[in-house]
Amino acid sequence: MKKLQSNRRKALVINYLSFILFLSIFYLVKAGVFPLIYLSTNLLPLSGIVFSFHTAFGKSHLWKLTHSAYKDLDERETELVFKATTISYSIFTIICLVMIYVFNFIGFGPIDVVLAAFLLYLAHSLPAAIIAWNQKVIIETE
Repeated sequence: MKKLQSNRRKALVINYLSFILFLSIFYLVKAGVFPLIYLSTNLLPLSGIVFSFHTAFGKSHLWKLTHSAYKDLDERETELVFKATTISYSIFTIICLVMIYVFNFIGFGPIDVVLAAFLLYLAHSLPAAIIAWNQKVIIETE
């Protein structure tokens, strides 16, 4: 059981660090720090995102759990998802505000499609990430 939680935690760290690396490369190229060819290096963090997503959210069915209708969940699952969603939206709000201020401060202007896609993914994945990080027992499938 401890190994499964450890694997989920590692997958979560890899998932979000891969996203940060992906965004960093993209915006460094956009700012002209790196040549355009460096965008091809984004395949590495993109593959990290895909594979870690499967480990963190797919095998544990947490993505499905956090995107299910409340009427389809039992009492324990409803409480678990509600708490995780409450915490995640607080975190999400802070991250959004910081991103908006940072983007305006460094001169990238309004949020573009790439950052909007990341924020959308973050909003949807944070509740499952909080559950994956905190819960010791989650039924996982291979």
